[in-house]
Amino acid sequence: MPPELPRTYYLDNVVTLLDQVESLYADILDDELREFLQVFGELGDGARKLYIRLLNRSADCYRIGKLDYPEIESLDAAIDELAARACLEVEPALEPAELLALYTKPELVAAAAEPGLGKLDRASLEAALLERDDPAFVAALRAGERLLRVNARDAFLQCQMLFFGNSNQSMTDFVLRDLGLYQYEDYRIDGEFRPYRSALEIQQHWLLQQLAALLALLELDDAVLVAELFDSIPPDIDPDAPAWRKAERLRYELARQLERLGELDAALECYRQCTLPPARERETRVLAQRDEIHAALELCGEILAAPRDETELQFAGAFAARLGKKHALEPPAAVAAAVSNHSPEVESLELDYADSVELAAAAHYNAGDGAETCFYVENSLFTGVLGLLIWDVVFAPIAGAFFNPFQYRPSDFYAADFCARRAPLLRDLWSGVRDNDDIRRIALERYARKYGIMNPLVNWQALEPALIERALERIEHAHWRAIFDRILADLRNNRAGFPDLIHVPPAGGYCLIEVKGPGDTLQKNQQRWLEFFSAHDIPHRLARVTWRDR
Repeated sequence: MPPELPRTYYLDNVVTLLDQVESLYADILDDELREFLQVFGELGDGARKLYIRLLNRSADCYRIGKLDYPEIESLDAAIDELAARACLEVEPALEPAELLALYTKPELVAAAAEPGLGKLDRASLEAALLERDDPAFVAALRAGERLLRVNARDAFLQCQMLFFGNSNQSMTDFVLRDLGLYQYEDYRIDGEFRPYRSALEIQQHWLLQQLAALLALLELDDAVLVAELFDSIPPDIDPDAPAWRKAERLRYELARQLERLGELDAALECYRQCTLPPARERETRVLAQRDEIHAALELCGEILAAPRDETELQFAGAFAARLGKKHALEPPAAVAAAVSNHSPEVESLELDYADSVELAAAAHYNAGDGAETCFYVENSLFTGVLGLLIWDVVFAPIAGAFFNPFQYRPSDFYAADFCARRAPLLRDLWSGVRDNDDIRRIALERYARKYGIMNPLVNWQALEPALIERALERIEHAHWRAIFDRILADLRNNRAGFPDLIHVPPAGGYCLIEVKGPGDTLQKNQQRWLEFFSAHDIPHRLARVTWRDR
């Protein structure tokens, strides 16, 4: 049974958040944030509780009579204190639309006292009431309730941004942790390694947060507006700043929208300002759409010469080969090396129908061996063992890696320079991993000590010590290291795509088996892994399953 949260958990969590923000960033906060933190720190207990209750809600305006917080001893006293400190405004001047939003549909219908309004949906009802432009009706709504508006919400949201560093996490993460649903590693968060290093970095990230929120609300069917939004992204964000990757994602999203709108010239210009994949892939495709075939082939050549990740390399090789063939042109010389001709050994299996084609195949191999020698591992075995080995590297104190205590991975885990920034740590680690006995010792010790703590590479439900032991008995050390090195070379793309099964037959050896059911085809990341296995003499094959007639 999960633990019971204290009645003031919401306040305790916000105090923790604000204390961290102040301790890490006091010297680079602007005047508005400093004032917000100072005022909050000086509020009484009841005022703090009410302020946080309201700030944690989505609206800014409220009817005082609808507020019900039993843990606040005197709601009126809390309101008076917050109003005196300008944390909220009592009886604010509201626009009619803001006022209507505070009332339920039945309340509005009753107050309007006009036949037929009750049949309208909420949006149509509000539109009809606003169209009436009835001052008496609006005055009656205002007279029926004391109203308030919460102030400084942006300051509170900026503090959340400084604490979490992203828009995916929220105060809910505190609750999930306190309920014991998630366990996190205990890593360092202090001034030496703080993510934000200047007031400018805070301002830029906040601007991007607002821009992302705006994009979620807009219908992006106006190319001029899309281009203006693209230009509003600061061009001078430091690549080491927290906002950099968000800026890259927003640039790509807006460039992609211009392409969808048919504004190919503008889309090309925008893609060329994007650094991360798949921007160059989209640029190449746009050039081909415009029949600029030579330019498209030239860009494929640039990608092949210096790919930013393996997905780019795979795309450029295949796309250049198709373009060259279609237009009777010579593709870049590097295409031949990039386009794989590897065809894995294929085994055809006819099996009784099952909900899981992978488990059905595993059962087939186990039946043949007379023992459990085939395991459904997919992406859990190699990534999991690697995650156990490099645990201390993943959670090492690196500047900007950790914003808050609720991260299952560092913020730069998928960045191209993740390993480069931790090169000394990785060198020290691998110097002590000379054979499978070293892997076994480190992985199993860490499994026992860290079990249940979240790690981006470890799936605890799918990784067991017995499986690790069996795999280490059969898979030679050179194969483990080759696979580990490839995962680390591109964590975003190479942590997935592994074959579904590992078969360790009684006669010895092992084989990695990718299983495909009727109509299923290899995904690109699976193709890349099979090509890699071929190049490194790692045993593998493809099992194609058909179902027996039922």
